[in-house]
Amino acid sequence: MIQKIKQNQESALSELYDRYGQLLYSFVMRMLRSVEDAEDIVQDVFLQVWNKADSYEQTKGTVYTWLVTMTRNRAIDRLRSKGYKKHSREIDINSLIMVADEVPSNPHTKTVANESQQMVAGALKQLSVDQQQVLALAYYEGYSQSEIAAKLNVPLGTVKSRMRKGLMTMRSWLQEKM
Repeated sequence: MIQKIKQNQESALSELYDRYGQLLYSFVMRMLRSVEDAEDIVQDVFLQVWNKADSYEQTKGTVYTWLVTMTRNRAIDRLRSKGYKKHSREIDINSLIMVADEVPSNPHTKTVANESQQMVAGALKQLSVDQQQVLALAYYEGYSQSEIAAKLNVPLGTVKSRMRKGLMTMRSWLQEKM
């Protein structure tokens, strides 16, 4: 598809949007909770794809990963520019949206992806509340480690160790389950 977009084939961009647009929109909505901002960001990402398809490097990851990275970066920029973070909110691990690397196209693949998402959610639940909080703030809300430290009023080293221990615990738990 990217090759066709490079050749200015609008139908390829339309197909790419149909495949990933709603997923990217949901991802941004989870971060920003603003329909207008989510629509703007998704539109900007696909405009960037159209204008800069040459910048996609297949060796660095899938098209989906490229799109999610661009979307996440734009959402974080919007968070920082608009001061979204000023309004503190509780993180509910059960409501976090898990984003897979690919959109499943057949029922079997979709079932496997759902099971994987449930396993990751289960691994998150194995963590202490402090570890869940720092990981959710970092990976789902877009905060940097320094921002998390300031928000939680804890030393930066504490945030780093909670993240490291949390990720190690999740890795261990997931390896046992797989």
